Amino acid sequence: MELTPRQAAETLDDLGRLHRRARQSAGVPWFPLVCFGGLTLLSSPLVAVAGTAALLPLWLVAGGAGMLITRRHYVRRAHELGVTGRGRGVWRLVVVMFGGCLIAGIAVGQLSDKPAGVLVPIVVVFAGYLALGWMQRDPVASLAIAPGVALSVGVALGGAEPWIVELIFGATLVLAGAGLRSRRARP
Repeated sequence: MELTPRQAAETLDDLGRLHRRARQSAGVPWFPLVCFGGLTLLSSPLVAVAGTAALLPLWLVAGGAGMLITRRHYVRRAHELGVTGRGRGVWRLVVVMFGGCLIAGIAVGQLSDKPAGVLVPIVVVFAGYLALGWMQRDPVASLAIAPGVALSVGVALGGAEPWIVELIFGATLVLAGAGLRSRRARP
């Protein structure tokens, strides 16, 4: 069966439309925002009591658990929808973000004041979400967390205690994730 150039172009256009619709049905990455925002909210009382030194062991355990929960969510969703995201590339980015947050938090926390120890990982998370938006060709998640990042940075630079910065950042991540989830749920 031979196709004319016009038929081939129409077929390619149809495939492109199907590809875009399948990607759209996969939605935006709301789940990691809610998951890690919740974990960040839970870390704030620990930081208030034990200080920022408690963040390393907490995030080694909670961060690893959060990544496993997030992976499980996306594997289940891929089976339900029949559509997957940009798997390996995204997971490489997630591992780099996680390692970057730990390393930056420890290094900066040791070299400067305590608010910077929680502030730098927030910037790493934002940079990771910018990269994720670029990879997915959809900046919505990056834009959704930008106000929370700006607020957290402003509060930290204003001299707030690290636990307050953690609390604000965690709450804004959860709100951003919930907003993206509700956006996805609309017809």
